[in-house]
Amino acid sequence: MQRNPFIKFVLLIVISASLWSCDEDFMETGNNLINTIELPPLYETDNIIAYSKRINQVETSNFTMHSLADFTDPVYGDFKSSVLAQLQLSQTNNDFGTDPQLDSVTLTLPFFSRLVEENVYELDSVYGSGEFVLKVYRSNQFLRNLNPGPDGDFTEMQSYYSDQLPEFLPNIESTPIAESEPIDLADYTTPLSLVQRSGTESVDTLSLSPRIRLNLPVDLFNEVILDKIGSPELASNANFVNFFRGLYIEVERIGQDGASMHFDLNNDDAGVTLHYQTQRQGFVTNEEEEPEFETNWNRFNLNFEGINVNLFDDSFTVDASNPNLEEGDENLYLKGGAGYYSVMELFTGPDSDADGVSDELQDLRDRNVLVNDAQIDLYLNEEATDSINRVNRIIVFNIDNNEVLIDYIRDRTAGTLPASSRVSHLGPLMNVDSLGLRYRLRITDYINQVITQDSTNAKLGLMVTDNVNATGSVEAQTTDNQIESIFRQTAQFTKGTVLHGSNTSEEDEEKRIKLKIQLTEIN
Repeated sequence: MQRNPFIKFVLLIVISASLWSCDEDFMETGNNLINTIELPPLYETDNIIAYSKRINQVETSNFTMHSLADFTDPVYGDFKSSVLAQLQLSQTNNDFGTDPQLDSVTLTLPFFSRLVEENVYELDSVYGSGEFVLKVYRSNQFLRNLNPGPDGDFTEMQSYYSDQLPEFLPNIESTPIAESEPIDLADYTTPLSLVQRSGTESVDTLSLSPRIRLNLPVDLFNEVILDKIGSPELASNANFVNFFRGLYIEVERIGQDGASMHFDLNNDDAGVTLHYQTQRQGFVTNEEEEPEFETNWNRFNLNFEGINVNLFDDSFTVDASNPNLEEGDENLYLKGGAGYYSVMELFTGPDSDADGVSDELQDLRDRNVLVNDAQIDLYLNEEATDSINRVNRIIVFNIDNNEVLIDYIRDRTAGTLPASSRVSHLGPLMNVDSLGLRYRLRITDYINQVITQDSTNAKLGLMVTDNVNATGSVEAQTTDNQIESIFRQTAQFTKGTVLHGSNTSEEDEEKRIKLKIQLTEIN
């Protein structure tokens, strides 16, 4: 039996219209229902003690970006960072042809950058506008992969730390092998055009993203590479890094301003490139012909795939050695690298029965409540900071277990782009009210566990970050050893900011840290 397609079409229209009508009724009813609910006033508590701690050293041999700096932060003071880099052969036992002649050697340090319009780049992770020179030294410091350990069994990876420069300096040659002309970061917003020779006659013109390029001495790399052709030194990277132990790279400011920048040493173009000409046999079509030698232009790369250690040297003026543990501090200091982090203790009011749970928290637990929302607003101290200290994101974590909160895991706004990811839990720096710039931390699920599930009311830590999606950690040492690791993104990110704390002045009382909770009483 055949079905009438026209009848089927009419029925589909009727059903769709009915569903649309039902949906309209549901939406209208739902809106009316929501509009009739009277939410109770916010529960607000300022029983919070917040203070700052110093990070003395961080593990820097496992970074994904590396900083070079000679800069004075308007809040924290002088800061220098440098890199001890281990170079590796891109090809062991490379065929350099016959009679290779080294023409030039170039060090390439690519910036992190993004193309904002045609032929215009914006540099990432760069601040400060002062000119500087780049200096490169030969290093004789051996960087090993494995730690011998107490038993000498070499089973653990060797770690290197931000404060080891004094230990390494005796093994770094005192005279630079190369030094740049004055560098102004404002000149690095357009593509770099590079003319490159390859093969016998080919000449290529390349358009490259912003990077610093510096010529290194040909004589040194004749000694290190071409003079060692066929020798054990070039047979493996293990042999090579023991023979040529690397480079030490630093920047030196010109004048007072200085600059700080990050480089992408994992970029395929990063490293040292040897440009050389050599003689290679040409092709012949007749087997009886003797092939002639032709001059070829070739490149050989030494990359940064070995161990690279970021080294920090600072003269910070912020003293966090004696925090006010009773009332908290007026300001909270957050700075990446070997900088500062802050601690927040919630529900810190009187504890009349001395059971470790404040009377306020116990009262909330005794009441039959549901936590609908919980948030903390942290206001930037705009008077104490400069525009350089406007850090877009901060991250909160449980100090007891050194893990992110459950709200981080459950945040439905998580995405692949860090700038717009997890904005519900970790609100970015915004200016949304008359009080100025602030971060909003939504910690609803965490507070719900503390109140309704009797979970531990842990101390919470605050740190700056440039990528909220990355929660990998590196070893760290703090003054009181309260934490043993910090987020890698915090360690790599050397910017800092200042927030209003829990012990503010009267004029800044409205900017004091407060926990605001939307509760529902369950009868």
